[in-house]
Amino acid sequence: MEATGVRFAWDVHELGIAAIERHGTPLPAEAVESIAASGVALKGPVATPADGRFRSVNLALRDELGLRAGIRPARTWPGGPAAVSELDVVVVRMLAGDLYAGIEFAAGTDAAARLRDLVAETHGRELPSDAGVSLKPISRADTKAVTRVALRYAREHGRRKITVVHKATVMRATDGAFLAAAREAAADESADVALEDRLVDTVCHDLVARPGSCDVLLTPMLYGDLLSDLCAGLSGGLGLAPGANVGAACAVFEAVHGTAARHAGLDRANPMAVMLSGAMLMRHIGERRAADRLEAAVAAVIADGRTLTYDLASGRGRQPCSTTAVTEAVIDAL
Repeated sequence: MEATGVRFAWDVHELGIAAIERHGTPLPAEAVESIAASGVALKGPVATPADGRFRSVNLALRDELGLRAGIRPARTWPGGPAAVSELDVVVVRMLAGDLYAGIEFAAGTDAAARLRDLVAETHGRELPSDAGVSLKPISRADTKAVTRVALRYAREHGRRKITVVHKATVMRATDGAFLAAAREAAADESADVALEDRLVDTVCHDLVARPGSCDVLLTPMLYGDLLSDLCAGLSGGLGLAPGANVGAACAVFEAVHGTAARHAGLDRANPMAVMLSGAMLMRHIGERRAADRLEAAVAAVIADGRTLTYDLASGRGRQPCSTTAVTEAVIDAL
């Protein structure tokens, strides 16, 4: 990012397990305050322990900063899968509610038994006594907010179609509400961006069979998580998948991929997803030319094929290079 010529003042903070060891909390208040003050952040992946020691830092950060929309673009890169040469899609996912809300009832608990009684009373259906249950709240207000983000993104980036992704044919109270609220929000805006809708399974098929039919995909939280990984796989892998979480006052940019402890400290992970997230950040703050140059430099290194990390090199019969070597190659291309 610095090699583009844009001057940055970096304010570095730790999150997650490292932050607990130093600050006693996985999400120090000073980190949140710094992001809120600057309005932008470039964030690395943060692991959530399987033992449940603390809530996902990613989810907590979104709540603290009011981040309501996740934006994940995917495109065809030089030398990528020929079958998806038309891929140029942006997934805009809602970052609130859905099955990620964390409202769960473990099988065998008193709360689960009370929920079973409520379902039997209101719906006349018996849930199995050994069933765990996760609730899926979809807010109309949150849906309208993320729809407005998608519309704004489409206008600013010259895109003309938004596809609302849902399964309203089955889940009318949730996906149906998402579809209806998205339509209402779009109707309140000008008509320069077309709005259509498709079932989530249809979109999965279309991304593989005719990716050119997909432009901006507007989704609830879970579908967006799955579809953005599918798009990443079609474009060359998670090592090339950038992302941003945006709200009314600030935006946090980060790679789509999570942590990979087995690669830590070995100088072998692909840095391009974070570089491309940095390009998104620069475009967000008005440094469009620098962002274009950085993306072009990444594309040039991929096309050249000689300096790639293991995830991209293996499919081309090349010897993998280090993270550092790839970074130097992108800087040379700049």
